Amino acid sequence: MAGAIIELDLRQLADLSAAIARYEQLVAAPEPLLDTIGQLLANSTEKRFDERTAPDGTPWAPVSEDYARRKQAGRATKRSAVVSDPGQVLELTLDLRRLVRHQVVGDELLVGSDRPYAATHQFGRGGIPARPFLGVSPEDEREIGQIVRHYLQL
Repeated sequence: MAGAIIELDLRQLADLSAAIARYEQLVAAPEPLLDTIGQLLANSTEKRFDERTAPDGTPWAPVSEDYARRKQAGRATKRSAVVSDPGQVLELTLDLRRLVRHQVVGDELLVGSDRPYAATHQFGRGGIPARPFLGVSPEDEREIGQIVRHYLQL
């Protein structure tokens, strides 16, 4: 039986070789990529505060009537003043919104807040409903894919 053999050396394919080299470089030093993704996620979180929605698009639970009354009277927290819109969610002092940060540690990206009450609002606790503000939305996933393709120059 007659046969045919084709030998292919992937190193001879210039485009593929260049892509592999870029991938290897990205794996060896992912910090710039992760920092760019972190900036995207921090901006996306800021947008969620504007829209009052979770990463999956679910609207945040409204504040309770009791809490709205305390906010309106300026008695919600030690730092609160009388607010113009007591129905605002997660916006009393603006600390949670302002203090979402990202940090690259080696090959890991961390996005979050150091506020002690961040976990309570993210996951809910003690009668306070979860109002997730951290996470990756479907739009974030698409944008992250575009960022990675850009870094790999695909």
